[in-house]
Amino acid sequence: MTNPLKIDEPAQLLVEGRDAQAFFCAFLEKMKIQDMQVHNFGGINELPGFLRGFVRIPDFADNVRSLGIVRDAEDNPRSAFQSVCSALERARLPLPSGPETPTTGRPYVSVLILPDSETPGMLETVCLRAVSSDPVMECVDEYFECVNQRGFHPRLIDKAKLQAFLASRPEQELLGHAIRNNSISWESEEFNHIKQFLSSLLP
Repeated sequence: MTNPLKIDEPAQLLVEGRDAQAFFCAFLEKMKIQDMQVHNFGGINELPGFLRGFVRIPDFADNVRSLGIVRDAEDNPRSAFQSVCSALERARLPLPSGPETPTTGRPYVSVLILPDSETPGMLETVCLRAVSSDPVMECVDEYFECVNQRGFHPRLIDKAKLQAFLASRPEQELLGHAIRNNSISWESEEFNHIKQFLSSLLP
């Protein structure tokens, strides 16, 4: 994918995919954070190339004070973190000692693995936790039970369940819209570690 041509803010956030970019842009609006720029680095295999190009942007060295990277854990949170560190090393950036543990110096770097540093899953896993008490989730679970009984097994079940939940909303919202419209409450305690991570990147 094409790297952004200009750095406008001192805090930079790199996220995995367009849905994640829409989510974090909406989340930053809810937190009233304005001096952080969100970029989609693409798929997990695209991060190394993206980072190498990103650090070569003329404004990077002078203007970037903090760099956050958000990645899904997928099947293995530890492997996901190591993969991000490998990409950072290739780009000659500081290596954090663990998830959500910022480096020192400038830019300081921090990595967020979702849903957390110990559990397999993804951004959608956190969102499902946030809406777990919504009555529609009983319908979603029944739907996928029916799907499974008929021999179909979605590979990314949390992503599929969240899409089904969002389809139940009046406007059949996308993830970013759901945060903005409070169909998924950004104030849910399930998002506390995301809020802490974003706040830690503020200059």
